[in-house]
Amino acid sequence: MSVPGSNDIPFTPPSGEFDVDSVTDLGGNVLGNIIDVDRGFQVNGRVQLPNWLAGNGHVCIYAEELGGPFNKRVGCVAVTITTDPTDPPILKTYAWTVQFPGNAGIFPDPQPDDSQLYRFGAVFTYGTQLTDIQSFVDMGMYLVD
Repeated sequence: MSVPGSNDIPFTPPSGEFDVDSVTDLGGNVLGNIIDVDRGFQVNGRVQLPNWLAGNGHVCIYAEELGGPFNKRVGCVAVTITTDPTDPPILKTYAWTVQFPGNAGIFPDPQPDDSQLYRFGAVFTYGTQLTDIQSFVDMGMYLVD
């Protein structure tokens, strides 16, 4: 499991950061490497950006089943970025959560040869994906039950 994890968002100065802090059940209890999708879960984190930046960002979660056909974006959340200039520039933190309600039908019912072992990744993008203000975190492997 690779959560918590972080990765830089390049700026000069200061540099930003994209963090995935936890994978929890809907009650906020941290999950291990097994996710019961029938009960629901959420991915929680932060993005830190220079305080002079304003606009919209997105955090999306992707999942790929090892040995299986599933490889999709499974959820996203918008991040509203507001300017709050100071001198010198500082980082401003924006918390985010992508929720997956129980029995949402996001993941397919397992078939006899499916591994149910998924690699998860989180991606932050700012504005359109044509900008270089983006980052990712490899969240690691989870057994999706």
